[in-house]
Amino acid sequence: MTQEKVITLEKSEPVSRTSAPKANPKSGEPFANNVTYFDHSSGNFKAGTWDCTAGSWEHNHPKLEFCYIVEGSVKIIEEDSGVTHVYNKGDSFVVPKGTRVTWVVDDYAKKIFVSAAHLDGL
Repeated sequence: MTQEKVITLEKSEPVSRTSAPKANPKSGEPFANNVTYFDHSSGNFKAGTWDCTAGSWEHNHPKLEFCYIVEGSVKIIEEDSGVTHVYNKGDSFVVPKGTRVTWVVDDYAKKIFVSAAHLDGL
């Protein structure tokens, strides 16, 4: 759904919410909440918030994603190289589409995300 107004994350009305345990966790029992505040009518561009409890899981990113950590911290381990990145409150990063990583949340983390599946036609 394309919205014709300025959207303020966590203040505007969400367009969707999902809550579920992460599939096939490597450790713990991570449970994630995803709140989408903007969803372009193409389905290619979204913005919202995500939070998750402790655990780890492998994820092959189906889209380009910008993340800004607003609470807690996460570790991102690149599956192909083994390089580990640690992001804390106030940090931001981009995960390119198709990147295989393991997400690790030691306690709790919350992020703002902006994702794009395809950049053509936006």
